Amino acid sequence: MSKRRSPSNRTQRDASSGPEPLAGHDEADGPLDQPADEAAPRRWKLIASGLILFHLLAVVLPPLAFQTFSLDGPSPLVGTLIRPFAGYGQFLHMDRGYAFFAPDPGPSHLIQAASTNADGTLTERMYPDRNDQWPRLLYHRHFMLAEFLNDSYWPPGPPNEMFESDRPAAELWQQRRGRYEWIRQSMVDHLKSVNEGREVAIRRLEHGLPGLQEYTEEPIALDDPRLYNVLLDQPIFSDEIAPAPVTTEVIPAPEVNGGADGDGDATSNSLEGQSPDSPASDSPASDSPASDAASTEPTTTKPEPQS
Repeated sequence: MSKRRSPSNRTQRDASSGPEPLAGHDEADGPLDQPADEAAPRRWKLIASGLILFHLLAVVLPPLAFQTFSLDGPSPLVGTLIRPFAGYGQFLHMDRGYAFFAPDPGPSHLIQAASTNADGTLTERMYPDRNDQWPRLLYHRHFMLAEFLNDSYWPPGPPNEMFESDRPAAELWQQRRGRYEWIRQSMVDHLKSVNEGREVAIRRLEHGLPGLQEYTEEPIALDDPRLYNVLLDQPIFSDEIAPAPVTTEVIPAPEVNGGADGDGDATSNSLEGQSPDSPASDSPASDSPASDAASTEPTTTKPEPQS
């Protein structure tokens, strides 16, 4: 015999089961139709994500294309990938190779400057110098200026015969040399202005890196003095260094041992210039009689660790 359900039990069961599902909804899966006010933000997120991904690829692919370039030309795969981003990268000037970073950064370049004091001593400064230029952004600024001076370098010349054989090339040579001299002189003038008008001379240094074989045979520190070389400003004719008939960058040896910057004899040795038969510099500092006491080899002592 079946038992009749009382009205009170039926009411309790209906209350515990919750409200009836609305039309267009499913109890397990949620709403069947997404509201329009929720679909719009999702669409904009997808668009923004696509633009960000496009920009990141435009940043990453140019260095990758540079590193995969060989004697046979660019990598076909990378060339195909970078094609849609070429115009965008050129417009924002992002199509760079960044070769001055790893894995083979190559040598860095510095500027060695010396100002002549009233007593004949020299005050030396190195650009860049992490201990002198602070904060880091100021050091990086001097680092880029030193590299810019070296990149703009062009040897003295051209030979007189070039004006007859290839006059456009000779005139281009003169223009490039004139540009370098203008850049160098602007740096000298600035150093004069910040050093109370004292005479200033500068020269370029190259800080090399030891090769893998050399380092394996004799491990040396990155700031070893043997890794620093003075870059002479001399004309190059027929792959040979000829005597310079024009002005060069010369830092004379001081008349008094010990520099005014507290480096002692290290400053004196590091400022020894080129050979005695080298011509005088266009900088007034080279007019000092101390230039006759320069060593026979361009040397420099161990500077502070640089780039």
